[in-house]
Amino acid sequence: MPNLDPAFVATATRELAHHGIDGWLLYDFRARNPMAAGLIGLPEGQKRRYFVLVEPGVPPVALVQKIEVSGWEGWPYELKSYVSWDEMETELRAMLDGMERVAMEVSPVDSIPYVDNVPAGVVELVESLGPDVVSSVDLISSTAAQWGERGYELHVRAAEILATTARTAFELAVQAVGLTPVPDPSTAPGVEADPTGSTEADIAAWIRSRLTAEGLADVDTIVAVGPNSAKPHYAPPAVGSAALAKGQVFMVDLWGRVAGEAEAVFADQTWMGFLGADPPEDVADAWDAVVSAREGAIDAIRGTEGATGADADRRAREILIDRGYEDAIFHRTGHGIDRELHGVGPTLDSIEMRDDRRLVPGVGFSVEPGVYLEGRFGHRSEVDVYMREDGPEVTPSRVQHDLWLAG
Repeated sequence: MPNLDPAFVATATRELAHHGIDGWLLYDFRARNPMAAGLIGLPEGQKRRYFVLVEPGVPPVALVQKIEVSGWEGWPYELKSYVSWDEMETELRAMLDGMERVAMEVSPVDSIPYVDNVPAGVVELVESLGPDVVSSVDLISSTAAQWGERGYELHVRAAEILATTARTAFELAVQAVGLTPVPDPSTAPGVEADPTGSTEADIAAWIRSRLTAEGLADVDTIVAVGPNSAKPHYAPPAVGSAALAKGQVFMVDLWGRVAGEAEAVFADQTWMGFLGADPPEDVADAWDAVVSAREGAIDAIRGTEGATGADADRRAREILIDRGYEDAIFHRTGHGIDRELHGVGPTLDSIEMRDDRRLVPGVGFSVEPGVYLEGRFGHRSEVDVYMREDGPEVTPSRVQHDLWLAG
């Protein structure tokens, strides 16, 4: 049933007033705008255009094509309908009467494609009726991207499960090659687990099974060894994946959210190890550079008033470039996280996008710088950050600083 959460309406109207915007005009057609579709509760979209206007001091109002009114049964606010395109424009003009600026899911020059979901023609239509259209990105950061305390609590639960699972996966890999894992007291300990096989796919299957058994949903993982770790989005094939062997770099990236909880926020982490006692100098140097970049990005957020995702990304890149890895940087430093793995909030990105959104309290994101030396190995270190009023809070509770080793 279409609806708007009263808490969302209250926060949105407050933020509209704060930013000097007259209204937030949610538009969708066939689920082209997942932001509007998700907020209103029509994730599959509708076959005709609809608009919902949120403005301070006035209950929301929806404008829907007549044939689809039945799909709005139970809508608790005002509902208008139209049949023809000219009726739609007339009703929309009346809804927008007197407004100078309305927010929609647009991004000038497509700087932030995550929110650039309203077609240019719809923007032209709205502006022809009076108001200027501005981006809703700041409104999104203050509403849909907010974790909430319950979301934060569920994220922390998932984060600790991921950390323990990652360590156990490394220990299983070490056992598979006939070595013994070197303890790392600074990170979560592994748990006892039966041997699970000797390939990337074997470890990946165990991780998915373990995360599900621990009560997580929407789980998956990347397990990569040796040269495969230099492929950021590598997925080990079920048949014919690489065998584990001594002297290899070992990467495990894993994610999931607490099952059965609508407010559950994803956790997403990457951990690195070496299947041996003495990693080569190039492996050790690259790992040190990645950790320095991760910590540098977090320090930039902590030390900069009004920090943006782009600020953090630039700092991480500066550190990696200074260490000689400019050609080995393949991606941004982090993505937004909320009830979607790649959420709608700010990203740490100055290279793939120009994300100048401020990292406001209540949003969360990953911090995951990486370097990838093609044909040899790659390193990525990923933690998550929740923004509190007094600055960034990192999860999980114990973060990796030393490369995991085996003897």
